[in-house]
Amino acid sequence: MRNSRSGFTLLEVLAATIIFSLCIFAIIDSQRTSQRTIVQSERYFLATNLARLKMVEMELKYQRELNVNGAATTLKEENGTFEAPYQDFTWKLAVKEAEIDFSPEVMEKFMVGMGLDKDTAVSEIEKQKLVLTNLNKMVKENFLEMRLEVLWQDGARMSSLPIVTHIMPDRPVIKLTQTAEN
Repeated sequence: MRNSRSGFTLLEVLAATIIFSLCIFAIIDSQRTSQRTIVQSERYFLATNLARLKMVEMELKYQRELNVNGAATTLKEENGTFEAPYQDFTWKLAVKEAEIDFSPEVMEKFMVGMGLDKDTAVSEIEKQKLVLTNLNKMVKENFLEMRLEVLWQDGARMSSLPIVTHIMPDRPVIKLTQTAEN
């Protein structure tokens, strides 16, 4: 006689349970990762908006100072904490000389990179050395770089969002020289 019982064996049920459990754990883990990503995105969004607001505030402040006192006395560093409910975010600001360089070496590299042969680039730069000297002088005397960094604790690590802008006086100082730099 033949046994006609149908159903699953204990081994089949055990295998199905293990597969089901692994799938559930994978779904839970992806949900946790997704939630963490959402929180990080919200923090970056908030940091971006805080940085924009602080940068506008600092631009206005240092623009006035630059207009009154000139570039040399406007070089500063500041830091602080945002007001509630954003006290978890801090900021650092550095106002420094702009790192814009029109030196003959930099201009030669630029011109060669644009497709000019080296000898022609050197020749053209030699003709314009006085112009480049005055341009570098005007940049140094008038342009300032403002670097603002917003920082916050993101779990176990610090996160930051830097932004940079440049300011110049409403009436730039222009004192030309007649002597070219080498």
